[in-house]
Parts: sequence; structure tokens; C-alpha cells
Amino acid sequence: MAKVIPQKDIYNYLYNPSFKGIRGFTAVKDHTINLVTLEDNIKGARLDYNNTPFKITKGIDGISESTGDPDRYFGVINYKVNNPELLSVPDWEATPDSYPYTGRGFTGSKEVILPEFYQNERPFSKGDILKVVDANDGQVSTMFIYDKKMGWLLVE
Repeated sequence: MAKVIPQKDIYNYLYNPSFKGIRGFTAVKDHTINLVTLEDNIKGARLDYNNTPFKITKGIDGISESTGDPDRYFGVINYKVNNPELLSVPDWEATPDSYPYTGRGFTGSKEVILPEFYQNERPFSKGDILKVVDANDGQVSTMFIYDKKMGWLLVE
């Protein structure tokens, strides 16, 4: 699976003990292979919801109410589903306030249709990988692997 996380949360996932697992919307890693840059992810995974923490333009971008510079990085956590019962296809009713969520089990843009899943909180597990990715070119700048005893370890 692949969980995209905003730049502002990378530090928390690595060092804040209250960020102890993965939860929320996620996708099968192989389905996201063509989502390379932050803009690709925003369009393909429909991260363009109101007040999104993902930012690709300077100033107020029309997508969210955030201001300031675009994100330079974003994170991706790759993990295996250890307990399938914690993963579901989101099918609760969509409302106008939940756009772009459709309640159909996938997200989509003109370029991408991406099956989506909802991960009930799953603690980090040995072998989970957190990549810090350059927002503009999609290159991995830093990578960490999770160890149950040591936490996140830098991969050299």
C-alpha cells in the first residue's frame, strides 16, 4: 500500500510518538506508480479537497485556504496490509462538503482513475518504509525503514 503524507507531517511521523501508525485514505502501491510528483498525486489521488495540507502553488492556490510557498517535499509511506479487516473500500454516502470523495470506491481525474481504500489505524510495523520525495521531480531524497525496537531508521 502507499499512503501520501504532507510535508508538514513528515517530521511528526518520524519523531512524534502520537503519530504511531497509518490511517485514512490509502491506495495500492502498484496503482500509484505513475503518480510521481506532488502535482501528480494531488490530481491522481484527489488531494485537492478543501483545506488540503498539500500545496503546489505560491499564495492562496484556490484549492485550500493555506498561504505561503509551495511544498518542496511530500512523504510516502509504503506498507503491507497485515490485518485485512482494518482495510475497507470507503462507501459511505458522499455529500457536497466531502468533494472530491464520491462514495464509489475510487478517485479520479481526467488522467487517472485510482481505486481507494480506507485504512483504520494500523500501527507501524517492521519493514514499513517512509520516503521523503522532492515535490517537483519525484526523486526520493531520504528514506527511512521502521524497526519495532528502534523506530524509524535512516536508509543510507
